[in-house]
Amino acid sequence: MSEDKAEINKEIIKEVFKMADLKPPEQVTDEALLDAVYKIKTKMNPIDKNEQEQVYEPPISNNILIIDDIGVVTYQLKVLFRNLNYNVQVAKDIFSGLNTFVKSNYAFLIMDLFVSTEQEGYTLLNETKKIITKNNLNTKIIVITASSKAENKVKCLNGGADVFLKKDTGWQDKLIEVIENFHS
Repeated sequence: MSEDKAEINKEIIKEVFKMADLKPPEQVTDEALLDAVYKIKTKMNPIDKNEQEQVYEPPISNNILIIDDIGVVTYQLKVLFRNLNYNVQVAKDIFSGLNTFVKSNYAFLIMDLFVSTEQEGYTLLNETKKIITKNNLNTKIIVITASSKAENKVKCLNGGADVFLKKDTGWQDKLIEVIENFHS
């Protein structure tokens, strides 16, 4: 991309921030953009104040929320866990995932790290961990990914994930084993 085009894009992005009554960031970074998109979507579809102040009860031990943007994965996991008598909800992006998460109590959150980008996955992990901590929940966060980067595992576990699973051969069986081990 040419420098002129990059500058035009930065100016357009800053205008979008202003239109949404948000202060434009000093630097237009991926993180600033994700934060702005989240704020804009929250303004457009605000969470009900009653939902924000909802008193959480302990999660039902068989409630699972799966957040993954790949339909085949969510379908497979939904069928798999329903056949094992779990109540399963699915979300395909960070925004619907967070909105679904705050509306119900889940024993397990299974999330893909790349929903739909790595940065969004880390944002999702961070936000759900804040909700869990603030409300003293016992929800277990399980991060799944096809990425082979070793630093992702360390970053996710340090960021609050309880388990990190690589989507390699037999990963669905490993996932079932992890969840059932939490029940024992």
